[in-house]
Amino acid sequence: MSTPTLIGIAAFRGRYTARLIQFGEDPEVLVPLLRRIWTDTFGRDTDAMAAALLARNWWSLAINPKPRRWDRQPPVPGLGYPAVTGNNTIRQGSLREDLDGFDEWMYLLRIDQRLLVVYEATVHGRWLRHSVHHLDPVEDLFVTAPTLDEGGPEMTVCTVCGAVDEIDHVEVPSMAGYGYDTAMSCARCGSSVATDPMFGDHLVRKPWPPQQPATGDATGSAR
Repeated sequence: MSTPTLIGIAAFRGRYTARLIQFGEDPEVLVPLLRRIWTDTFGRDTDAMAAALLARNWWSLAINPKPRRWDRQPPVPGLGYPAVTGNNTIRQGSLREDLDGFDEWMYLLRIDQRLLVVYEATVHGRWLRHSVHHLDPVEDLFVTAPTLDEGGPEMTVCTVCGAVDEIDHVEVPSMAGYGYDTAMSCARCGSSVATDPMFGDHLVRKPWPPQQPATGDATGSAR
């Protein structure tokens, strides 16, 4: 099923420049793919990756696209399948614009920060920030990232699912008799880190995207 998606770079004051991916994906699929493209295809050169993505519209992205006999253009190695139909102009817009098309997701590179910011189209015809992802994943569960808006506050980002400022924090006097026990958890994916003065940190990274539980369907297993 087609999932029209925009991909490009962020500019000042909510402006952006982007291209269309006709068959895009949701963040659980496309964020890991873009990280692989960044490392494997472009050697972590964010400027080169942005320039290549903005060179054309795309049918779909792929790290190792294979030639297909029905394609009218050859695939771009390490990047994907170029689009060959429709309007091939580059798109420039604003995050505050009214959405009058069928775009569902938008992925914007912030080149200077090596961040990938994901926006989703809402039923109200507006872009809503969905998540923020470091192109180079970090080991810490929760990190502080620079503001996306000039003069705005820094963000707390979950490095598992990319949730922004959705972190619950609890601090209570420790049962050890000194210091404090603290717990931080992501409201989106459930990953958490708990700290106490005696044993230090206990970190739990939940699977993302969430794994579907086994149904235990005896009827299906008996076929």
